[in-house]
Amino acid sequence: MTKQQKIIIALLSVVAVVVLAGLGCAAVYLLILSPAPGPAPTTAAVVQQSSSTPLPVPSSTPIPAATTAPTETPPPTPTATQVVVETVLPMPTPTRANCIDDITNFGDSGVITDEQVQQYLRDTIPLSHLDHCRGIEYVARRGAVHTTPIAGNIIPVYREIYVYAIDPEVQGVENLLDTLIHEIGHNVNYNIRRDNFDLDVQWAELHKQSKKTFTDAGLGFVSDYARTDKFEDFAESYLAYIHYPDILEFANVDKYEFMRQEIFKGRQYPR
Repeated sequence: MTKQQKIIIALLSVVAVVVLAGLGCAAVYLLILSPAPGPAPTTAAVVQQSSSTPLPVPSSTPIPAATTAPTETPPPTPTATQVVVETVLPMPTPTRANCIDDITNFGDSGVITDEQVQQYLRDTIPLSHLDHCRGIEYVARRGAVHTTPIAGNIIPVYREIYVYAIDPEVQGVENLLDTLIHEIGHNVNYNIRRDNFDLDVQWAELHKQSKKTFTDAGLGFVSDYARTDKFEDFAESYLAYIHYPDILEFANVDKYEFMRQEIFKGRQYPR
C-alpha cells in the first residue's frame, strides 16, 4: 500500500468518526426533547357513545376559574313570607225569590193571623209584586226612625218588611193592611228601579209634574206624605190604587193610569 493510499484511508476514517459522532449527538438531543410515552390513543370506535344514550347536560351554574381568588359568599338574607289577608265585607244573605210564604207574627196583633194575611195577599195583588222580598213580619212594639213614630218600613238591602204595633184604638185590620200594602209598594218600586230604568224615569216625571201643576190646587198627590219624594209618592199611590182607587183617580188621573197599565197590567179594584 502506497503512502498516498494510507493518507486517503486515514482521512476517510476521520470523516466516518466525525459523522458517527454527529449522529450520536443528534440522537441524544432528540431523546432529551421527546415527551414521555403516554397511553395508546383510544379509537373512535371505543369512545363513540351509542346514539340512544343522551349526553350529559352541563350544569347551568358556572364553575369559577382556578386562577380566580375565592370570594366570601355573604349568608343569605332570610325573606319573610307575606301573608295577604283579604278582608271580605259581610254581605246580606241572598234574597228569596218571593216572600209570600214568609209571613210571621201577625197573630200578635190580635186582629189578624199569618194565614189570613197570606190569603189576603194572594187574593189582592199580583204575587210578582213580592219578588225579591225576603219576609213580612209583624212586630208587637212601636216603631220609630230617628224618634219619629212609624207604622211600618222595609229594609232596602235585605228586602224585609216590618209592620209595627200602633195605638190600640186605631189598631185594626184596615189600618194594618194599609201599612202592609204601602210597604209592598216600596218593594215594587225597588224592583222597577232595578229592572226597568225607563219605567222608573216615567214615574219620576209624573212626580215632578205633580209638584209643578197641582201644588196650588192641593191636588196631584193622594196624601201629604206622598209629597215627600217620588218613592213615598209611589208607595202611597200604589196603596190608593188598591184600597182607594177613586181618591187616586181624582187626585191624579195620570198616576192612576200608570198604576193600571204599567204596574197592575189592567187589573182594577172595586170602588
